[in-house]
Amino acid sequence: MPKKYGILVLLIFFSIQLKAQKNTEHQELLWTRYFFKLKASEKWSPFFDIEERIYIFPFRQHHFIPSMGANYKLNNDFSLTASMMYFEMVLPQDPQAVERDIFQELRPQAAVNYKHNIDKHWSLLNRFKFEWRYKKRPLESTYSFSNYRLRMRMGLKYKFNSHWGAKILEEILINAGENVGQNVFDQNRLSAGLNYNLNSTFSLETGYMYWYQQKASGVDFFSRNIVYFTLKQNLKVY
Repeated sequence: MPKKYGILVLLIFFSIQLKAQKNTEHQELLWTRYFFKLKASEKWSPFFDIEERIYIFPFRQHHFIPSMGANYKLNNDFSLTASMMYFEMVLPQDPQAVERDIFQELRPQAAVNYKHNIDKHWSLLNRFKFEWRYKKRPLESTYSFSNYRLRMRMGLKYKFNSHWGAKILEEILINAGENVGQNVFDQNRLSAGLNYNLNSTFSLETGYMYWYQQKASGVDFFSRNIVYFTLKQNLKVY
């Protein structure tokens, strides 16, 4: 019996120490994005996407992320996406830092997308994305493979009328591969936004995202409040 109590005491002590070591850093960010999609046929839609992410306090760059790819429509509910993303991050991830370096990454991506219209107002949204991550750290001259990442997103969209819509999304990102240390759970993103269709070509989207990310230590985290704005342009050429 004393041995069992001793083990229990050790477990409680370890839990307290782990909580004491946990550190959460809070940040406020602004994301601006332009998304262009060209509907080349009934099935194929190539696209280009560019996003700028900045700290609000103080006002300076955090990420620069352009990407390009294509979407293939399987049927009314399912589609496939293949893309290449370039990811650039300013280090350290501290808006107050004076000395800065650039971390670069290439991310080939593949995704299965599911959108099901429940009725004339509600739609169910799901996406499963797989990423290959090739990183180039400061002072390195080449990219080297780091790890895989699984991204699972689900949500709901509500269509008020032909112009207005709203959606809520939840996305979980999981790291995988031999080089992954403590941060197997990479991050969690919860967002809610409004969409306004200006016409058949342009639409605007704005909203709020809460981004919770685990650092490489496994016990330290980023807690980020994000306001985002997106301009979408869709052209049809067939």
